[in-house]
Amino acid sequence: MIIPFFIPHAGCPHQCVFCNQKRITGKSAAPDPSSIPATIIQHLASGHDRARRDPVQVAFYGGSFTALSREVQQAYLEQVLPFIASGRIAGVRVSTRPDAISADGLALLQRYHVGTVELGVQSMDDEVLKLSGRGHTASDTVQAVTMLSAHAFSVGLQLMPGLPGDSGEIFCDTVSKVIALKPDVVRLYPALVIRDTPLEQLYRTRGYSPLALDEAVALCRDALAKFRQAGIAVIRIGLQPTEELGRPGAIVAGPFHPAFRQLVESSLFLETMGSLLPSGTTSGAVAFAVNPADLSSAIGQKRRNIRAIRDRYGLDATVMADSRVPRGSVRSVPPCKPAGQGV
Repeated sequence: MIIPFFIPHAGCPHQCVFCNQKRITGKSAAPDPSSIPATIIQHLASGHDRARRDPVQVAFYGGSFTALSREVQQAYLEQVLPFIASGRIAGVRVSTRPDAISADGLALLQRYHVGTVELGVQSMDDEVLKLSGRGHTASDTVQAVTMLSAHAFSVGLQLMPGLPGDSGEIFCDTVSKVIALKPDVVRLYPALVIRDTPLEQLYRTRGYSPLALDEAVALCRDALAKFRQAGIAVIRIGLQPTEELGRPGAIVAGPFHPAFRQLVESSLFLETMGSLLPSGTTSGAVAFAVNPADLSSAIGQKRRNIRAIRDRYGLDATVMADSRVPRGSVRSVPPCKPAGQGV
């Protein structure tokens, strides 16, 4: 369980072309540090995820936490200390920029039990970073991850395919370079044109073309497969829908979908099922088994994968649930359909 606090744009020294944190998070201002304890108590009292007994963490998102003044960082972190001391909170995580990592700054975070630092990397291509107004380089990311790992922090990296100057080949290279850095977790956020951003102006003057939805799904599908193979968890794919983003005109253009991750995972399941088909098969029936938790994604929204197998291969497909199949995996099985378990 994560108790999030959003500090939109706080500490950010640059205006990235894609960024409007106030619209993305639905928060117009950072919370006053004195309000932190009451919010934590409210979340803890709700009992959310208590049955799962997940460790509870406090997170500061939406800004560049380590770029804040030392005094402001301490003002926030000190509010969490009593909850850590009592064992009600396991630790803290923060998001920040790759060029806002220093030895002194990390020592401060360690004193306040910050265990995870997520970096807004976005790309490992310097030209893409420059065109996006990031104000840091790929080498800054390498140096930051090296320092974080040396200080035993858990490392998260946020990537954004489809930025100005990006391409499928460049993003693939970014994925390879990120894998080489061995982060603990990754988030994938395809670039969207958000209202009241420099990217909106570029888009309206035809200086920028966002990814189509299918393009974004394919790029994230391939990245997801590579990260899984490398043992790196992808904890988020696609921007989380919020009330603010749902307002008419908030998203001007780009590959937004409220269930984007499911589209990506469904595409990966389809690719995997296709690879299991016998060569030259053009008619008949096939059946696959997946973990019960994956059944919906394997079938696809509106039975998309079932239809795709029929259209591409001329086969009638059945997908059934089998708890013996590991999450994210597919097994080919005899084409039978136990009652109530397959679709």
